[in-house]
Amino acid sequence: MNAEWTGGPDQLLEADEQRKDVARRFRACQIPMIKLWTYYYGLGGDADEVSLDAYLNEALHLPAAQVGLIATAIRELSAGGDE
Repeated sequence: MNAEWTGGPDQLLEADEQRKDVARRFRACQIPMIKLWTYYYGLGGDADEVSLDAYLNEALHLPAAQVGLIATAIRELSAGGDE
């Protein structure tokens, strides 16, 4: 868990559910990590590739805005939004 996490227990449970959903969608669409990170970064994401990988493997929490960008990147890439 990220040492900077400041949310309460309910927020932590919600954040964990969001992460599991995003990670499940990432695995299902089989996007290479570097492609996801590049697209996410292009959308304005500020986590590095290692942090993104850690997030998707339940080893790190990210702010909600970053999670939203990750979800958007996955959705757009899986729909062919990078073409």
